[in-house]
Amino acid sequence: MIRQSRVQIIIYSALTLLALLSMATLTRGQGIQEEVTVTAEFQPKIPGISKIGLEPPQGETDIKLPVMVYQNIARPIAITLTPENIAPVKLVGEPQKKLYRNYLKAGLGTYKTPLLEFYAGSLRSKEYSVGIHLKHLSSSGKIEDYPITNNSLNLIELDGQKFLNNHTLSGDLGFRRNVVHHYGFKIGDFDVPDLPNSYPFNDDMLKQRFMRFNGSVGIKSNYKGDDMLNHFAIIKGSYIKDLFETSEVGFTLNAGADKMFELLEFTDNESLSLPLDVQYVRYNDSLITQNNTLITLKPSIGASFNEYSLRVGLNLNFKLDTLSKAYLFPFVEGRLQLIENALIANIGITGGIRRQSFDELSDINPFVQSILPLQYTRDKFVFYGGLKGRISSSVDLNVQVKSSFVADAIFFVNDFSSIPYNRFTLVNDDGNVIEIRVEAQYRMADKFNAKAYGEYVSWNLDNLKYAYHTPSLKIGADLSYELQNKIVTKLGILYRGKQYARIVNSSDAFEDVEVKGFADLSFGIEYRYTKVLSAFLNFNNITNTRHFVYYNYPSYRFNVMGGITYSF
Repeated sequence: MIRQSRVQIIIYSALTLLALLSMATLTRGQGIQEEVTVTAEFQPKIPGISKIGLEPPQGETDIKLPVMVYQNIARPIAITLTPENIAPVKLVGEPQKKLYRNYLKAGLGTYKTPLLEFYAGSLRSKEYSVGIHLKHLSSSGKIEDYPITNNSLNLIELDGQKFLNNHTLSGDLGFRRNVVHHYGFKIGDFDVPDLPNSYPFNDDMLKQRFMRFNGSVGIKSNYKGDDMLNHFAIIKGSYIKDLFETSEVGFTLNAGADKMFELLEFTDNESLSLPLDVQYVRYNDSLITQNNTLITLKPSIGASFNEYSLRVGLNLNFKLDTLSKAYLFPFVEGRLQLIENALIANIGITGGIRRQSFDELSDINPFVQSILPLQYTRDKFVFYGGLKGRISSSVDLNVQVKSSFVADAIFFVNDFSSIPYNRFTLVNDDGNVIEIRVEAQYRMADKFNAKAYGEYVSWNLDNLKYAYHTPSLKIGADLSYELQNKIVTKLGILYRGKQYARIVNSSDAFEDVEVKGFADLSFGIEYRYTKVLSAFLNFNNITNTRHFVYYNYPSYRFNVMGGITYSF
């Protein structure tokens, strides 16, 4: 209230002053000049003021919001996407190693053993590849108490490939010349009494030479799609002739086709395969001439689902010679992936028929007779199983077990029909064989590599007591270590178990004798002077023992070979 009274006084004073000013102006305008003097006491007075007696109503106004109704209207939205250009990512990988067209290896060893080997080939190409291989290896050392042991190997090999859009053409041509001497007897056993070195056999009488020619042409599809009809065909030819006018000509056709399908819902895929093999051999020695043809057709169908796969089929064999005959062998094989794309287990049954040729037998044992009783060998029933693959990033494993019932199995025995009993012939028998082979390999980067293997063979024959010249146990290991890309060391270990041979005793009766097993140890070292030039030194048969792979055919004792290699 005090504040309101002050406001009223101010307003009243302002009005009074305004009235006085108006009167003064008016008087000045009339030209009258008066002077008034007020002697009484001034008493201001404020008149009463009428107030409006309005008060706001009590309570709040209710405001009601309207009910909102929503409606979804489906309208397609046109979206236009224009991707931006993205620059391709540059893959940074290891640079390709430089390739060299030529490789030369030359060496010289004890027992007068020269070595010369040469490779030449094309560099990287998407259109073709060609290569040539030349080799000479010979030895003219002597073995105490035995006649001349000279031997040699000379070969020339050519090969090439032409890469087309969906096919690969291939071909090869080769020549190989082997010379050996049948030194499998002791000189003293045939010396004339009181005349040393008088045995009636000169070097030419002991000499054997094999001349081999071979060649092939083929075509193979390389489609990228799984639904294409894959196919291949290759024709091979071979010719061999020895120093005693035994010869053999062979032609082989290997062809086949396979295609994948997706017909069944519960499998991932199915495949149909139809391979065909036709083998013709003409064998000619000083006594007989044989013409043999063997046709093998193996249609099969397979299916895979998840980690399982199964294949079933028939093995049809047609033997065409003096007595034609057909054989039928069903086969089944199942596989299981224990580790995806790494370790596979397989199991199956099969059978078949095959003919060992003079070319194959003389390559296995160069001391065989030139007249051989060649026959067919029939695998009447074969049960097999195994593991194969990689069990870790650095360890590979391969284990195979096979049990077979075989008719007319072939074994080498010494031929005692002519002196000096230094050549081998063949004997046949039926029986059962169990074979177990284990291979394991360990790799540590590019520095260390170790490979070990073992093989066990057990025969149970109907007539023969032993499987002659077939050792029951073989164990070996190969190790290599590289030091700072300069020095490479290699160690080889081999153990070959005992075996048995058949001889004629003093009573002109057959007798079985044991051929002792042996252990062989070898060591090699290579010094890489540059990436293209290196020197090597190999030590063989370090234990200096006499090995007998075949009865009465000892090997060289401790021997050394050194040489160089050069790439350009």
